[in-house]
Amino acid sequence: MKLLYGILLAALPAIANAQAIDYSVNGQVKGLKDGEVELHAYDSRTRVSKKVGEAKITNGKFVAKGRLDGAQMISVNLKPGNWGTQLFVDAGVVNLHIDTAGAQHYDYTQYGMQKGASLTSVKISGSAAQSDYEQYEKTSAGMAKDRAAISQKQLAFIKQYINEKPSSVAGVYMLNQYYLFNSDLPLADFEGLLATFKGSAKQSAYFTNLQTEVAEIKAVLPGQLAEDFTLLKPDSSKFTLSTLRGKYVLLDFWASWCKPCREAIPHWKEVYAKYKDKGFEIVGVTNDNKWDQWKKAMDQEKMDWIQVADEFPVKNMPAKIVSKYKSRTIPLYVLLDKEGRILVKTDHKEEIDQKLSALL
Repeated sequence: MKLLYGILLAALPAIANAQAIDYSVNGQVKGLKDGEVELHAYDSRTRVSKKVGEAKITNGKFVAKGRLDGAQMISVNLKPGNWGTQLFVDAGVVNLHIDTAGAQHYDYTQYGMQKGASLTSVKISGSAAQSDYEQYEKTSAGMAKDRAAISQKQLAFIKQYINEKPSSVAGVYMLNQYYLFNSDLPLADFEGLLATFKGSAKQSAYFTNLQTEVAEIKAVLPGQLAEDFTLLKPDSSKFTLSTLRGKYVLLDFWASWCKPCREAIPHWKEVYAKYKDKGFEIVGVTNDNKWDQWKKAMDQEKMDWIQVADEFPVKNMPAKIVSKYKSRTIPLYVLLDKEGRILVKTDHKEEIDQKLSALL
């Protein structure tokens, strides 16, 4: 079983380079008479939240007005109580009716985060993009246990929607949401869908982010030169990948807490013993952010090859080097040729075995 190494967040980036819109969110709240409301746009690539509006709640009502760089999904946060929901804002007036009853409460303070409640009784009107997105969400209604069927229905809905409304920002947002949980979407299909968008959809940051994603996927396809990196070894000395030019190199992305990663170690010991004198090297790149756990695992596993620690330069973001290979799971294996070009990128050790057998 593969293990997720990053936390997926549902919200996506604020819109940029699109035509500015003036909006008004008119809200009615049952269960919170007086307080404050804040509107935020969230960028999943940087994991930075930006406040885009605010208002006072008086006698259970509020009006939040402002200007946005195009239609977009925003989060709505009510205080006191930290009640939260989302809505798609486009030009004009959006009416928001909230009942705090039945909200799903959470407490993440033990993880250094907040506690609050996700609102479940919310009615939104006045936003065509919101209505369209709600139809998309309904494609998975009652199918929680059939992930493959949900994915198929969602993709079919998206294809039909963007064919009918290629300029709708809601469509490119749907594709963003879909891709978050279906990163195995074939590249040709991905590019074909992007080519369908026009107008405001192409001006949105959702579109720009997907274009960036495609470029990053292409950068780590077989035949591409692996980006060089310098990381620290257990003794804090530096190791640079390009120093191994002239050898076949297996990058083994793993972590002390990853069970399948550690279960594969005996296999890699056999592979290393077989090929290390034939111009082959392994570089273990740990996804551990706590070195004591990393070092403890190395002491237990007694691996003879090079070990380095991936970096976490941005808080709450996935590790730097493994992220470049566009995999949301570990273990991940990347085999490089003697010039540092990618031969195989896979989560199946058998594919590496087959390639090494053919090469060495």
